[in-house]
Amino acid sequence: MPRMTTPPGMPEEVSAVIDAIGNRARGALLHELAQNGPLTAPELARRVSASRESIHRHLLELESFGLTRADTARGQRHGRLVSWSANVDRIKELVDIWRNYLIGH
Repeated sequence: MPRMTTPPGMPEEVSAVIDAIGNRARGALLHELAQNGPLTAPELARRVSASRESIHRHLLELESFGLTRADTARGQRHGRLVSWSANVDRIKELVDIWRNYLIGH
């Protein structure tokens, strides 16, 4: 069966939401940060049993969607231990977009 990438008629914002939070690893990170944050990448890696590199990549992706926040600005992070937190308001906003698409509102 061919893989469906973007169904016809799916709004771009819904596709972006799925890209941002429709991933198990990113879902686990957001859950950990919302429940236990702020946390560093090494702390998150231990909690979700993943590599720091993978965690870092996902955190940057989540940050690009406004779903996470770092305590250090992007250009100043090299060599620093950065603490991350969940942007719960943004998470709720994106979940509402996805929910409204799914149920037809």
